[in-house]
Parts: sequence; C-alpha cells; structure tokens
Amino acid sequence: MARINLELNELQAFLAVAEKSSFKAAAEALYLSQPALSRRIEKLEQSLQVRLLERTTRSVRLTEEGEHFRLHAQNVVDELEQAMHGLGERAQHRSGLVSIASIPSAAQHLLPAALAEFAASHPAICLRVFDEGAQEVLSQVVEGKADFGINFIGGEDPGIDFQPLLTERYVLVVRHDHPLAGRQQVEWAELAGERLIGVAQRSGNRLLLDHHLAGLPQRPRIHYEASHLHGAYGMAMAGLGAMVVPELSLTPAYMHSLTGIALGQPHISRTLGLITRTGYQPSPAVRQLIALLVRQFSQHAQSSP
Repeated sequence: MARINLELNELQAFLAVAEKSSFKAAAEALYLSQPALSRRIEKLEQSLQVRLLERTTRSVRLTEEGEHFRLHAQNVVDELEQAMHGLGERAQHRSGLVSIASIPSAAQHLLPAALAEFAASHPAICLRVFDEGAQEVLSQVVEGKADFGINFIGGEDPGIDFQPLLTERYVLVVRHDHPLAGRQQVEWAELAGERLIGVAQRSGNRLLLDHHLAGLPQRPRIHYEASHLHGAYGMAMAGLGAMVVPELSLTPAYMHSLTGIALGQPHISRTLGLITRTGYQPSPAVRQLIALLVRQFSQHAQSSP
C-alpha cells in the first residue's frame, strides 16, 4: 500500500481556496501570504499527481479531479476536528474539580478510602470536601456548590434526590472509667440521672434525638452542650459525662479513651444517603467517584454487626 504523504495544512489551504474561489481571500482567511498558500497547493498537487485547480488572472475554479477530491478532503478535516474535540472533552473529564459535601462522621470514616482510590486513577482532578453539619451539607448541594452530598436529611426536599446508602444506630459513648463502660447494653431509663453531653439544638443530630425521645417517661437531660460533635467528644474524653451519638462518629481516634455501648428501646438510627439536585447530570468522573462511594458504604454495612 502506497504511503499517504499529505499534511493537514495542505488540505485546509485547498479547501479555503475552493470555498473562496480566490487565492487572495483564502490567504487572508488563513492568515498566510499568497506565496505560502500557493506553495501548499502545489505540494498537495504534487503528492496527488493531479491538478486540482484551474488558475486564470481573474478567477480560480476546481478541476474535475478537484471537485472529486474536495468532498473527501472535507470529510477528512471534519473527522479530525471531531476527534480532537472528543479528546478535549476526555481531557476535561480527567481534570478539573469535584466537590463533595458530607457530614463529618462520613467524611472522616468512609470517604477517605474511596477518595484515595479515585485520586489514583484521576491524578489531575482536584477534590474538595465540605465536612459540615447536616443543614450546611444540604445547602451546599441545593445551591450547586457541591456536586453531591452525603447526608441523613434531604429526602423530603422536593429539589433533592436521596439514594439510601447505610443505616447506622445511635450508641451511648462513655469514657473507659465510667461506671457504665463495661455494659453490653444500657436502657434509656438508666440515663435519667446521667449528665449527658449533647450538641446544639439546631444540629440535625439533636433534632433527630429530640424527636425520638420526646415520648419517654423519663427523658435524659442534656447538661453540657457543644456546637459540633468534635467539641462534645472533647467533653466526653475529659470525663464530663456520657453522650448519645451516631455509631460512625466514634472513630478509632476516640477509642483510646472512649467506648460505645448499645442502647435499648427505643432503638434510634439514621439513614445516610447520597443527595443530588433533582435533574443533576454528573460528569463521568463524578459518576465514577459516586460508584466508589456506594461500594465503600456497602462494604461497611456488610462488615458491621
């Protein structure tokens, strides 16, 4: 098979002359001098060993061979432009920024492994994690500041799609030297006299707990309060009292001095889910990260007792 020795700039020069029917107009359109344009056309004709253009002092027209070649040359240029455009889109998918909003317990406990795997296959993509409270996470997604979120609220919002990922129970957390530390389970009635540590009333966790515990005949009283869970954990490690928290929040960093204990009826749990804006179309990179997170949550659920 004979080697094809044509250059893209030669095809572009020929197509410009064919469109403009003028070497001067074609040279201006391509930002070339007329001699440079003529050299490209001559080189193309030499490679093809046919005359493509009939030149006169007043006009330029295509030969019969030129008319035939024009269709094929245009197809070649169009295909190359489409291929280059497709490569550009692929490069954009491999680079850029992906933003995730997540409640802190999931951000600390379940996101890192998935993010590390994603980063290994997408080294050019920057990752941003907004680890905030439930209301802030929901706002980040609703306002489009995050591509998606991990949250336990949002399912009732008409502008949010909620995909359940994991249900986690609430546990009692105490310091290792607390009188209840050796117990397998504690009943709510036993906490009536305890000085509990809690989070602020505007917190999603506090609202959920208050809702479930409203009907208890002897409701535990929050004696110490922090704005966020990490502040509450600091109080618990200082021995100020016990706290009721989602199980995921009790990370290994706290387990050197704190222990989690199952709670009796009513069993309280929350469902973490993936939240996105209704109608949101994720990029291929975001879809891959979501798939990794779904798998990570599924593996955790299967390994939990």
